[in-house]
Amino acid sequence: MKLARSHTAGLLAGTVAVVGVGLLARASDHDDTPLLKTMPRHDARLTDLFAFTRGENLVLVVCLDPTVPPAATSYVFASDLTVTINVDTKRAVRFVDADDLAAYGGTILDPEKIEPDIVFEITVDALGQAHLSTRGLSRHGQWPIQFFAGLRDDPFIRGPRIGRNVPALVVELPARAVVGNRPRPVLIWANSRVDDIMGPFQEHAGRSLRSQFVENDPLNLRTPAEHAAMLGVVPDVVILDTSVPVAFPNGRELTDDVVDLVGDARVLNTDAPFPAANDVPFLTTFPYLAEPHPAP
Repeated sequence: MKLARSHTAGLLAGTVAVVGVGLLARASDHDDTPLLKTMPRHDARLTDLFAFTRGENLVLVVCLDPTVPPAATSYVFASDLTVTINVDTKRAVRFVDADDLAAYGGTILDPEKIEPDIVFEITVDALGQAHLSTRGLSRHGQWPIQFFAGLRDDPFIRGPRIGRNVPALVVELPARAVVGNRPRPVLIWANSRVDDIMGPFQEHAGRSLRSQFVENDPLNLRTPAEHAAMLGVVPDVVILDTSVPVAFPNGRELTDDVVDLVGDARVLNTDAPFPAANDVPFLTTFPYLAEPHPAP
């Protein structure tokens, strides 16, 4: 399919080791995919997915690689890494089941038919440039799109991540480019892919605090439609109803403390020192994530 639009972001200069890092703390999606951990390809591990609005714009954020050393002040993505942010705008969502609303943000109708009709694909060339290509956007090629790729403060509100940095990918564009003129629910998820590893992708990120747990690791190797059709579980996607304010589990704001909101004991028990907000303030302008922490 022809790509509708392409953007390039210069990556921060310098390199940081992405192998041979020791013990990791469990986090939003920081401790899954045994395959990537044992290889090790920590740079392909998706740690967080955010989807929120700013005025009339939609903002999508993907964070990766929980193993960046605290002393790192720059980061270079691997040239064989591809990250996709996928959007399904056609699946109907119902908002009447209280349990589904609390756990997933709604009830997806015909979940076995989920498929992306809009895709944001990020690739990295041999010169260290990140490229964003899009397909499926309404009236493609006419929308202003901002794109950022580089090291930022880890936005995950959790004690063990205080003072840590992560590589981040941020896309901002008018919400109308995705949902049209009538706000409606959309489904959002992200994948990472490494060229020399078999499979359509190696890592999946959807609703926070789900696919990283051992019992849900099979979600990482299946599409959301296969989550329903083959695994018999609710697809792991972010449900974002653009007609109402964003608040987890309706999308995910940077300020959403998902550890407390989800309340899984396996993460709550290791959340010390129990932050109520991010360790540094988020920005009010693009790319919204805070500047990276300086080397200690």
